[in-house]
Amino acid sequence: MSFDLTRQNLFKTFLYFLLLIVIFWGVELFHPEQYRQFGVPYDASGTPGPAAGTPLGVLIDGFLIRVPALGVLFSSILVFINSFFVTRIIIRNVIFLERTYMPSIIYLLISSGYYNNYLTFRPLLVAFLLLVAIEIIFQSYNYKPLSTGAYMTIGFIFGLSGAIYAPALLLVVLLPVGLTIFRLFDLREWVAAFGGWLIPLFLSAYGVWLAGGEFLSLITSCRDALLAPQPLPSIEYFSSFEWTFIGCVVILFILSLITFFGRSRSYKLKPFKAYMFFIWMLLANLLSLIVLPSRSLYQLPIVAIPLAVIIPTYFNSRKPNFLTNFLYVLMMGCAIVMHLLPFFL
Repeated sequence: MSFDLTRQNLFKTFLYFLLLIVIFWGVELFHPEQYRQFGVPYDASGTPGPAAGTPLGVLIDGFLIRVPALGVLFSSILVFINSFFVTRIIIRNVIFLERTYMPSIIYLLISSGYYNNYLTFRPLLVAFLLLVAIEIIFQSYNYKPLSTGAYMTIGFIFGLSGAIYAPALLLVVLLPVGLTIFRLFDLREWVAAFGGWLIPLFLSAYGVWLAGGEFLSLITSCRDALLAPQPLPSIEYFSSFEWTFIGCVVILFILSLITFFGRSRSYKLKPFKAYMFFIWMLLANLLSLIVLPSRSLYQLPIVAIPLAVIIPTYFNSRKPNFLTNFLYVLMMGCAIVMHLLPFFL
């Protein structure tokens, strides 16, 4: 089968992307009270609940609640930036054996295709910061001298991510993962990384103190944001389109891992290390989704990063056939229907 929907040039990918983002975020703009608004940590008046988050996060959300249209605009722009940013990282680090733009579509589908909300601006912003940090981590593989400056920057970005969105605090585990995979052990780099991680949190607490609050109240805010339960969709209310979408993601994820490890010998060392880093990143995200009471659909923009790298492996490793086209179109079609369906109910 020569017809292939999964491999498109940049121009066609860009057109598909624009069409999908208009559908996903256009629905949020014109139909914000969708039936799947779960995990919103604010009441109808905009008053934050215990799961609202860190002081900086509440400040950002407070602005967006007053002007929801700006939240939709900023969030859709970040989805666009993140989608092509992750694609650039993949192309630059030669994670696949050939150039592909599919990661941008996969990121869009997972971050916005199943669930989106104008208050997911913070997770989307965190996803952007993480991509910046990941790019520096991958570049550090080629650094011959000591990289304390680079890893202090990386640690600072991870700390800033946690100061913006509390569940991102747990992604600090990726600092030792990156140091172990891409660098030879040097205690100074580890100290720089974790020291950099603490700086944004200290500055956030200091800002609260300057505003008249308690310096240590940041710890309470983070604890409440991580431990306060948030509602998730009940399984009995899942539509057939939602089940199909989730099933496609799970099947493609499994097939991609089988494909990657089956061809692992054909990868050079750095691309292999980079791919393994994204697997660790996915495991860290899944662990937080399983363990934390605060797990919510808000985390999808962050979970979408490693999945946008892993899933295209399956498509990129074989010639086009009915199965590859069918799974790709089915996943995309279900995402579109889930967003357009509320207009007809």
